Amino acid sequence: MKLLKILLPLIVIFLIVFPVLGIYGDWVWFSALNYANVFRTILSTQIILGLITGIVFFLVIYANLKITQRTVLKKKKGPTGFLFVVAILFLTLTISLVFGNNWETVLKFFNGVSFGIQDPVFINDISFYVFDLPFYSFLINYGIVLIAFSLLVTVTGYVIYSGIFSVQRKRTSEDGGSFEETFEFKPELKKIDKGMISHLLVLVGILFLLVSAWFYIERFNLLYSSTGVVFGAAYTDLNVKIHWLTILAIFSPIVSILFFFAAKTHRYKISLFGAGAFVGILVIGTIVAFIVQGFVVNPNEFSIEEPYIERNIEFTLKAYGLDDVDEEPFPVTYDLTKTDIAENKGTINNIRLWDWRPLKQTYQQLQLFRTYYNFNDVDVDRYIFDGEYKQVLLSARELDQKQLPTKAKTWVNEHLVYTHGYGLAMSPVDRISEEGLPELFVKDIPPKSDLLTIDRPEIYYGEQTDNFIVVKTNTEEFDYPKEDENVYVTYQGGGGIELSSFIRFVYALKFGSIELLVSGSINPDSKILLHRNIDTRVQKIAPFLKYDDDPYLVVSDNKLYWIYDAYTTTDRYPYSEQVLIGDSAKLNYIRNSVKIVIDAYNGDVDYYIIEDEPLINTYKKIFPDLFKDFSEMPEGLKKHIRYPENLLELQANLYSTYHMKDPRVFYNKEDVWKIPDEIFRGTRTKMEAYYIIMKLPGEEKEEFVLIIPFNPRGKENMIGWMAARSDQPEYGKLKVFTFSKQELVYGPMQIEARIDQDTEISQKITLWSQAGSDVIRGNLLVIPIENSILYVEPLYLQASESSVPQLKRVIVAFGNKLSMQESLTDALTVVFGEIPEEIPEEIEELLPEQLIGEALNHYNAAQDALKAGNFTKYAEEIEALGKVLEQLNES
Repeated sequence: MKLLKILLPLIVIFLIVFPVLGIYGDWVWFSALNYANVFRTILSTQIILGLITGIVFFLVIYANLKITQRTVLKKKKGPTGFLFVVAILFLTLTISLVFGNNWETVLKFFNGVSFGIQDPVFINDISFYVFDLPFYSFLINYGIVLIAFSLLVTVTGYVIYSGIFSVQRKRTSEDGGSFEETFEFKPELKKIDKGMISHLLVLVGILFLLVSAWFYIERFNLLYSSTGVVFGAAYTDLNVKIHWLTILAIFSPIVSILFFFAAKTHRYKISLFGAGAFVGILVIGTIVAFIVQGFVVNPNEFSIEEPYIERNIEFTLKAYGLDDVDEEPFPVTYDLTKTDIAENKGTINNIRLWDWRPLKQTYQQLQLFRTYYNFNDVDVDRYIFDGEYKQVLLSARELDQKQLPTKAKTWVNEHLVYTHGYGLAMSPVDRISEEGLPELFVKDIPPKSDLLTIDRPEIYYGEQTDNFIVVKTNTEEFDYPKEDENVYVTYQGGGGIELSSFIRFVYALKFGSIELLVSGSINPDSKILLHRNIDTRVQKIAPFLKYDDDPYLVVSDNKLYWIYDAYTTTDRYPYSEQVLIGDSAKLNYIRNSVKIVIDAYNGDVDYYIIEDEPLINTYKKIFPDLFKDFSEMPEGLKKHIRYPENLLELQANLYSTYHMKDPRVFYNKEDVWKIPDEIFRGTRTKMEAYYIIMKLPGEEKEEFVLIIPFNPRGKENMIGWMAARSDQPEYGKLKVFTFSKQELVYGPMQIEARIDQDTEISQKITLWSQAGSDVIRGNLLVIPIENSILYVEPLYLQASESSVPQLKRVIVAFGNKLSMQESLTDALTVVFGEIPEEIPEEIEELLPEQLIGEALNHYNAAQDALKAGNFTKYAEEIEALGKVLEQLNES
């Protein structure tokens, strides 16, 4: 006991000093980024909330313990018990940490803004469910935990203080020389007096008051029910469970009063009667709900649940940003000509022949130069080069210290010398050298390019920079390799924290690095760069946002930047279908509200709001210094924002079911779509969304679009495709184009099957495989052009003794034609004929028979639009038909 009393202060100091120093280190880091107010807001809320919940918890528990003691000792003073106090302090600290971590719930409650949408049951604004209800649940849960621990401590105290269970000595040997202490579990009921029972009854009575509030809150939580045919409150919920919960919410205080009455009068049976009645209502309600669901709802499910299905469809579409999707028919005519190909060179010249996976291997073999560099990922973007809108693939050449030789992994090398990556590799998506390798727009070290200038190719902040470094030291940093020698440099950026003696001490403790404290290379001008991994960096600044898993590199204003997509999400949107993200995280509302820009050299982080929606507006009220308006983003960076793949795939998966807005069709799942499969490395795998430069139907020019096709469920033909626009000012708009259900449009796997069944192609693939090469089939791209669909699949060969995949063939499919050639141009020529470089003016003047065909196309499109109820499209097609008829009349 004495040892514990000596060690306890040391433990407390250890538990306080080290966390405080860690917090101070974070404060300095946030301040260096000009986000000190963000850190202050979160930390102060945590501290205040932790103190309030902790102090209240300690006072209530301690008060109950003192009451317990005095009840047993008949108001005589006695020791509270050192171990008891230590246990209570430990519990208090735990409770403070747990409930103090609910800072976001509290801040959103006090700063929440209206959604402007009401739920159909309680007619509350959605903000009540997203911001208010979690706060009320937090208070009730805290109260229940508080009283539950009070009961636990009180019962324990009575057991110990009253001697209900005594310790008895029992002889364990015949000679009587040894004993052991054991608990004799025979309670002496005479030691249980009325004061003890009254105390416990009062606590149980308070618990029933809190349970009453919990049942009242549960009425609103019915809007997240998953027991019906769809997510959200259904027939049984709103006709049985809501009344059952209301009765329990009303009856619980009555039970509470009965317990208080029993505590006062010592008539204990009345409290037992109340508790029994409560349990009876609980059981009866459960049985009634089961009977109604099983014998009333299930036999007539659709007719009864129809209005709730309608609500689920409406609110799911709103919650996922799918309520304003522009859906229109896409009549496939299969009349694409070589002239059409020539007229759509903006699309043809940007067909992505390089799949990122084999291209990454190629980059690693051709552009790393040293083992300690690595290309972590290959990103897709677009640039304007010499007036041409060009889709490119690029990857940052990052430093991977794990690849340093073992003997070179010293503290000096890892933290002072090998500090940054260098430059990037960039190639157009369509160009191939004679050797089947990508043509590089940016290459080598230092970066060489005829199209881009990069003044700052150093990458101090990236996807693989996981450790801290110290710059501006007496030890020069390795910059890049140059032939047989290395080039060294001193960091010139504004990032980092100046290392005063105290800061060195703080971070030496924080990182457990004595070298940081004693190194002679560190001088008064030195700076420490922390949290250089951009994923760690953005999540530390704004942990309340959800982040995309694919940040991408951008060259703008001769510098390197990372652009990161961030989402505002919640799982509290009424009636909206929940989806599982990762292993356990659920959400049923998402918006890509924020674009984050990270300077790869300085580490500066800027959060730009790109979508005005309630959650981000709430966070903006909480953290006014964190967010900037999208208008403040530099124009050069605005040209590189893109619609996130993860978001479109999530939306597409939901829309594949929720495009059925008719409740009966939805209930019967008559028209469910699915994301199609494709073949990669001989394995069937789910198709991913892909970027393409194309002219959307009805548009005048090409734009950067993210698209994904749909198949009907259980079939391999294609039913339509979804497009997300990335260019300003149309960024974020979704369009869905649907094919006729009466005509066959080949799906990706049907094209894959045709490739496998083509005798000439399959023979060559088999021959190459037998010759010691690995045949890699790249992404099958479904490319809408005019009113037709073109399919393109690249084919790579990788020799068994080489890890450099080479693009050797391109397969093109259109209609019933299929060709595999050495280049895309050759394959298109086989399928369509010689593609003209320029379109002669006389070709643009259509012949009468061509005009008749065009008139028929516009008429069919108008009829399809009319059937679909798209009167705007109908009017456009009729107007176009009139113009064609005028041309025909003049001819």
